[in-house]
Amino acid sequence: MKKLLILGCGGHGRVIADIVEKNNHYSSIFFLDKKIESSNKFKTNFNKNIIGDISIDNLRKFSNEFSHAFVGIGDNKVRLKWLEVLQKLGYFIPNVIAPSAEISRYADIGEGCFINTNVVIQCNTRIDSGCIINTSSSIDHDSLIKKGTHISPGVNIAGNVHIGENTWIGIGSKIIENINIGDNVIVGAGSLVLKNVQSNVVTFGNPAKIIKER
Repeated sequence: MKKLLILGCGGHGRVIADIVEKNNHYSSIFFLDKKIESSNKFKTNFNKNIIGDISIDNLRKFSNEFSHAFVGIGDNKVRLKWLEVLQKLGYFIPNVIAPSAEISRYADIGEGCFINTNVVIQCNTRIDSGCIINTSSSIDHDSLIKKGTHISPGVNIAGNVHIGENTWIGIGSKIIENINIGDNVIVGAGSLVLKNVQSNVVTFGNPAKIIKER
């Protein structure tokens, strides 16, 4: 079995590693990150497997030892940056999908996506590369989630919804059918989105309203 190199050993990176262990597709997991001091708050030993900081030099150095790598960084822009670096360096970038996720055979998932526990993705949906579809969220039919976007836990997205690049849909939000949301948008936690949202804004509320530009 192959080894997996994960970029980032923070909270999001450790959640990814936990799912990777459950899937049992890799013999071992190692990380690139700044050294994290061992402390009682860590219930896992993942931080003991940090073999260096995140850098292009280290990715080149370890490319003979690791063929598979994954970006475990929550920040959308930073995650996409390192995903592009891995692509250029020729790493194989898997998707990490929790065993309990329900994904239609007719859905299309780009590379480097993390799909967490109890997610539901319906038919004819496209998830572009580098997305996070987090715990217990649902995406209905004919929807599009563009690259680098994070769908937070407990989000419900209806059918035929298009969400742009580098967008963050906050925890527990709901988006009705036939809505378009632009690039670089933040939808605040618990929002109800009833109309289209332009790019480069923060929107929040029930119903959601634009509160500022980004």
